[in-house]
Amino acid sequence: MIDKTGFLYHEICMWHDTGNRSIYDDSGIYFQPTTSYENPETKRRLKNLLEVSGAMKQLKSIDSKVASIEALQRFHTERYIASLSEKSAKGAGDAGEGSPFAQNGFTIARQSSGMAIQAMESVLKGDVKNAYCLSRPPGHHAKRDTGSGFCLLGNIPIAIMAAQAKKLVKRVAVIDWDVHHGNGTEEAFYDSADVLTISIHHDNNFLQIQVVFLTEERAKVMVITLISLYLQGVVLAHT
Repeated sequence: MIDKTGFLYHEICMWHDTGNRSIYDDSGIYFQPTTSYENPETKRRLKNLLEVSGAMKQLKSIDSKVASIEALQRFHTERYIASLSEKSAKGAGDAGEGSPFAQNGFTIARQSSGMAIQAMESVLKGDVKNAYCLSRPPGHHAKRDTGSGFCLLGNIPIAIMAAQAKKLVKRVAVIDWDVHHGNGTEEAFYDSADVLTISIHHDNNFLQIQVVFLTEERAKVMVITLISLYLQGVVLAHT
């Protein structure tokens, strides 16, 4: 094993365009257009800081490919993937529940999912100690049959299911640490005995579901609500 952190980044992910909005909502007569919260500059700032500080030299850069349609279909429905692909080819659209994209947004989302797949595989094969994906669009709100909350594809479910399909891992724990509830990732594994999902997020925020579902046999889903907490990114570690 290389005792380094893997780093995955692709500039095409920064070209994902959510358009001008009123923070989260579409602009309109009572909503002055402004830059969307989900924009590329916050992510580029982190990459630039890594490069300027010299920290990038301590990381192992990892290349990745776009996720295959087969990989997507392990989580998402065939109908949703076909619809998203068709809309994306024609121009700007919305994947559902506030998940806007510009032309070719589906291809960019596949790149983001492909990065998650490669990050997990690199860790499980021992190529790196752990891995970080600096990617967009994000994925933890995306459901099987629709996008949601700026998320087009479920990056983490797709990555886990790809690793399981290759027999690289069986049991997985997901710690989703974000201001919002990781409802899409939770949905993906709600009935799975092999994947535990833990969501740590701001109480009564976007798509909040107040639930702690534990049984004596196994812990299926754990939702932890906090007053104010925010961390963006994906870290995959294997020991």
